[in-house]
Amino acid sequence: MNHGPLIAAGAFVSLAFSWAALVMAPQVQLGSLAPASIPNTSDVHPANRPGLAAQGAEVYRSLGCYQCHTRQVRQDALLYGVRLVDRGSNASTINLELPDSGRTNLVNFNLLIALAKSRADLGITPVAVPAVLAADTNVAPVLKEFATELKLLKQFDDKAQVVRSTSKTVNELAAALPVEVLERTGPDEAERAVKLLNDAGGKAELVIYNLGPDIERGWGARRSVARDFVNDSPVLLGSLRAGPDLACLGSRAPEKFAAAWKFASTNLASEMEQRLLIHLYNPRLVAPASTCPSAKYLFATKQPDQRFAGESLQVPGSDKPVYPRHDARALVAYLLDQRLDVGLPEAPVTKPSGPAKIAAAPAKP
Repeated sequence: MNHGPLIAAGAFVSLAFSWAALVMAPQVQLGSLAPASIPNTSDVHPANRPGLAAQGAEVYRSLGCYQCHTRQVRQDALLYGVRLVDRGSNASTINLELPDSGRTNLVNFNLLIALAKSRADLGITPVAVPAVLAADTNVAPVLKEFATELKLLKQFDDKAQVVRSTSKTVNELAAALPVEVLERTGPDEAERAVKLLNDAGGKAELVIYNLGPDIERGWGARRSVARDFVNDSPVLLGSLRAGPDLACLGSRAPEKFAAAWKFASTNLASEMEQRLLIHLYNPRLVAPASTCPSAKYLFATKQPDQRFAGESLQVPGSDKPVYPRHDARALVAYLLDQRLDVGLPEAPVTKPSGPAKIAAAPAKP
């Protein structure tokens, strides 16, 4: 019996499914990706590169920098936290200072209870209220409700065998703003705490903790995602890290470089550019252990006639300046354009809070 047509049909179906899985599915998922708007601004990320940086992308490719460097920050885990930024004001908020004192000491009693429910490891202490205020008809019901909530909280703690700290209290949390209420916990616990605090009249926000070796090194605030490369053609991710990752070089702190350094002036952009130019000229001058080859051919020993060549570069250990060629400045402009400090819907970033901070509850995986 001739099974040729059946075999041909099976081969066609197999090829069709393979094409759909390998070509059509990625196109459906990523083909319509576009730069994302940055909230409260008219900017987008990733933005179109300026002319010099766009030319630097071609220099980066022509020199084969992607053979030894990646442009992809990796992330292992995502945890959550809660930040209290405002105590709020509602019917349970009382000014503990006397009316004629001219001072203000607002206490949101509902917020204290909400904080205690969010942080079972912290104690809660009764609030001393002046006798004159305690007798006020508007204050007395709030104090009575607070006392009732404290009793209910004590009963719940006893039933759940919760032992609260006697040295650290939620009263301290409420007094220091902004403050991290929870750190590195699961999404359910964080969302519950945000709801409790907001329902109590406070203003709480969800905090994102991006975790992973690359982020711990300071190579980026979040993982790299496909949207970061929508303006790249071709996309040069790289696969070997003979040198550090370059995905967020433009916003990397000096102490997070392979060879740590510090800014010597307030002209940060100029200092960063000068350091990268010196690295191109002779990597060992800024990073003695570097295996990166020198690119001295991108520099001239005599000042060129081209007006776009820019200023001279003083090389450490030499009394004669060198002059970066156009390709050298273009490559540095491209490297400084590498940034991952903007959050995206699929890769959020939380801005750091102010200095106020209370020891957080133990982290949960």
